[in-house]
Amino acid sequence: MKASRIAREIDLDLEAGWQFAAGAGTRKALLDVEEARRRANTLHLDYKPAEIAAQESAEQIIRRLDVLAVGARRHDGATVAAVLGGVPLPQIMLSGLVGEFEVAKKTTLARFSKNQRRKWRNGKLRAIARLTEIIGDKAIDRISRDDALLFMDHWAERVVDGQVVAETANRNLTHITGMLTAVARRHRLQLEPVFTGLRLEGEGSRPRPPFSAWWIVNRLLAPGRLDAMNAEERAALLVMINTGARPSEIINLRAAHIHLESNIPHIQVRPDERVLKTEFSWRDIPLVGISLEAMRQFPDGFPRYRDNGDAFSAAVNKFLEEHGLRESERHTAYSLRHGFKDRLRETAATDELKDELMGHDTKKPKYGDGHGLHLKLKIIEKIALAPGMRVDRPDRVRQEVTDL
Repeated sequence: MKASRIAREIDLDLEAGWQFAAGAGTRKALLDVEEARRRANTLHLDYKPAEIAAQESAEQIIRRLDVLAVGARRHDGATVAAVLGGVPLPQIMLSGLVGEFEVAKKTTLARFSKNQRRKWRNGKLRAIARLTEIIGDKAIDRISRDDALLFMDHWAERVVDGQVVAETANRNLTHITGMLTAVARRHRLQLEPVFTGLRLEGEGSRPRPPFSAWWIVNRLLAPGRLDAMNAEERAALLVMINTGARPSEIINLRAAHIHLESNIPHIQVRPDERVLKTEFSWRDIPLVGISLEAMRQFPDGFPRYRDNGDAFSAAVNKFLEEHGLRESERHTAYSLRHGFKDRLRETAATDELKDELMGHDTKKPKYGDGHGLHLKLKIIEKIALAPGMRVDRPDRVRQEVTDL
């Protein structure tokens, strides 16, 4: 370690300075600051702009000057600027905030699939676009409390008008504050917490209602009702019914994680070149009945919709709408997962096992590999649905739907 530090000092003394050719304007200024920090750290100093360095103790200022007295350092402008704070801190505009946030989160984004990165980025871009529309394209260290209040007043009006729910406004606020915090930390900027305490109270997201077992059996699984659906869409939908897996987990399955010849056929929910929704999503789910038969049709997964969950959901929900297969206007394909959870609640399974099957946080320390396939199979077999089986009709099913 000592040798490494000495080597860096020797290297610094020999170099005239790194040349960063990564653009101009704000991005070039950011790279200059990074270079100044690197040089200061090599010389066992913290980089501070001149106006802040000048407020240090006399002893610390003398130490900075002594560092420059070594060799030819005082003749190297880049090193002098790094030691004495000659490089101003960057001015990052709101229009460049998402790009800087991507740099700050590059290790996280490296694990995302292409489509996940797109969706991750678009949410941030929409939040920034709305903020700049309201307060203009400002440097992030120039955003005031008044600006923050204007932003939240805009969202409050939309919530009152019924255009959005409070959670939508708060999600935009979370995007903004998360980016500001991460970028400020990376560039050692002292930003005022102007958005503190501005979350809106009110209605949260509207949860999707579950498909009832009666509706699934007597509508979705009725003879011929899904025949016109694309084969991959139909199979993935059928897999959802008796696994409760998320649509994204099913359409992104790879052959290596589809075990149809096992003593207990099952699928393994794994990252597979993408990031799972939560760390608890990693799990194995037995396949039974219609879900097993559907998976056997696609032993290598669903290539048409791989890493394209939006297209899958749009296509399936459009089909359900056009063919009168939605139990209510708020039901979507995802409602099959909620229906699976409802049926789980009716079993004697422990809460921990239910959460494990759903890929939810069990709220307990994880020891071992969790519940085995045999136990999971017993529970799923009790709630699995099949065409023609007798299921009580719930009161909430719309009576105007024509009986088959």
